Amino acid sequence: MPTGIYKLKDGTLVPGTTTIMGAFKDSGGLVHWAWQQGKAGLDYRNTRDKAAERGTNVHDLAECYILDRMYEVPKDKIVLRTFNKFKDWWDTQEFEVVWTEKQMVSERYKYGGCPDLYVRQKSNNMFWLIDFKTGKRIYPDTVIQMGAYKNLIEETLHERVLHSAIVRLPKNNEEIDIKTFEEKDLNLGFKQFKNFRKAWNFNKKISELFEQKGKK
Repeated sequence: MPTGIYKLKDGTLVPGTTTIMGAFKDSGGLVHWAWQQGKAGLDYRNTRDKAAERGTNVHDLAECYILDRMYEVPKDKIVLRTFNKFKDWWDTQEFEVVWTEKQMVSERYKYGGCPDLYVRQKSNNMFWLIDFKTGKRIYPDTVIQMGAYKNLIEETLHERVLHSAIVRLPKNNEEIDIKTFEEKDLNLGFKQFKNFRKAWNFNKKISELFEQKGKK
């Protein structure tokens, strides 16, 4: 789940998919959650950072497992439980890994991204774009993210993406949650992403204007 620096061929820096989408997330739920953390006597930043660290660890372990690399069994019980769920699920799939965590940049739309996984299903020779989540639920904006990744793959690798799946690996006792999207769903998601991309540029220009107005 790396976050990288994305550049066009001429060296121009461009924002990543999650950076663009993060600018338009509804913060209402996050504010309420932070308030609940404070009410319970907890620092929401510590809780947030610990959850993010565990999510990263699960992603890293999953990548090692599917690529048959050596890994160290995690001491964190929550990470271990989540990882074991992943292994149980993965072992029932008939997937051949094409690539994992490949960084790409769209020259046309000027953004970057790093999809988690691209696989071939051996039973029917279907190719799947897969993204892993470790949050409490699969949110609707994931189809926008996957639509952006679909465009990156088709623009840079010239491979048509017809199927994708979000696989949620819960850190509690819940079962693995999976939502699948077909090409038309991803195309709809990408339409919305293009709106976000344009709006992100406007936001940036407005922020720069605001800073300039503050200077004497």
